[in-house]
Amino acid sequence: MKHVMTCFLLTFFVCGIYAQAPVAVAPDYESIRNEIADIASDHYYPRLLERYESFDSTLTIADYRHLYYGYIFQENYDPDWKSRDEKKIQKYFRGAKEDESKLDKVIELVCKSLRENPFDLRTMQFLCFLYHQKGDMEMGKKASHRFISIIGAILSSGDGESCETAYHMISPRHEFSILKVFQFESAAQKNVNGCNYLELKENKRGMEGIYFKVPNYVKE
Repeated sequence: MKHVMTCFLLTFFVCGIYAQAPVAVAPDYESIRNEIADIASDHYYPRLLERYESFDSTLTIADYRHLYYGYIFQENYDPDWKSRDEKKIQKYFRGAKEDESKLDKVIELVCKSLRENPFDLRTMQFLCFLYHQKGDMEMGKKASHRFISIIGAILSSGDGESCETAYHMISPRHEFSILKVFQFESAAQKNVNGCNYLELKENKRGMEGIYFKVPNYVKE
């Protein structure tokens, strides 16, 4: 029940961000790359990532955009990354009942995975669930705020209604996390002019599909 309620609350707040968001603007990847490499910039990546990992509540939507989209320029970036502990994590994600003594071990495993990839959306959302299930509302609130803010950064990149205004993602795996947040189900997918188009099953919003785009950057 806690998982259902937490999911509902996350969806509610993310939808609130979506409704209040300014006009969406696609990421300027060259500008982001320059800013995160500039030690004098407010968006210098090592400092920004340190604030992110410490759950800094003063980070802005611009900060989150630089964090999320700037990750593609980091040495360990892999758009197809999967945690070495993914099977273990998925076991709990699918609803395995754990007593509180085991919850700490699961949280430790999830945090380890996020240290390897701090923007794995599914694992981020699961961490929110775990903290709430444990009854640690303070950490649950921090983890939820961070997850919601990354979703907000993604939603600020487009409207998903065309390839030109597609939502920009740093991993194809994140597309399905966005669908889950809005409680959509995919019926089919296809490539349209370099974008991934997910056709949706019938839904309350009456949306037929969403366009996503993953940047194709080669590291120098």
